[in-house]
Amino acid sequence: MGKIAKLEADLVDGRERDRELERKIAETKRKNDDLEAQLSEQNTEVRDGKAKIGELEGKITALQSKNFDLETQIDRTMTFLDLDGWSYLAKTASWYKVIDQGMTFDEAEAYCASRKSHLVSIHSQEENDFVWELAKTVDSLNWFWIGLKRNPNKGNAFEWTDGSSVDYMNWRSGEPDSRDHAALWSHNGQWRVWSPTDQRPFICGRSSEF
Repeated sequence: MGKIAKLEADLVDGRERDRELERKIAETKRKNDDLEAQLSEQNTEVRDGKAKIGELEGKITALQSKNFDLETQIDRTMTFLDLDGWSYLAKTASWYKVIDQGMTFDEAEAYCASRKSHLVSIHSQEENDFVWELAKTVDSLNWFWIGLKRNPNKGNAFEWTDGSSVDYMNWRSGEPDSRDHAALWSHNGQWRVWSPTDQRPFICGRSSEF
């Protein structure tokens, strides 16, 4: 082979090696591009994950704050009411306590007021049944003062001592008669009126909203 032919052959081989090198460079670049795309996607996922973690941490902090506020409110409620013996009805968001001590109606109301409450007001059958069950645990055959009484300045209309509306009543047959102050019978939860000077046990009640 002559020198020129050899040089031409070497040139062809060199060009072939160059093309192979270019293919390898292009393949390497493609792989780099794919890797960069994967890394970018992973970085995006990491950022999204961090954002979600931050969001969850924010929600956890908010829940912890609400729990703290709730615990504070419960502690304040228990301190405020001295809740030994008080029972809670979620439907009314109210607390109730039976006092097994005979007092006149006005004495009973004053006693409840000294505990930041009133003689109980009752506004539904469910609430009446709840109060009745509480009374039965103390004495199953007795009359307990509740906060309902006539107002002589309003045509003897019945009113609750806590000022709430009179939207429910549970009188026994023949009641109310001409007397003025209501009590609940622990035998069946029905009501009747008595003289306010009678000495009777009673039920205090109050809303949990302070």
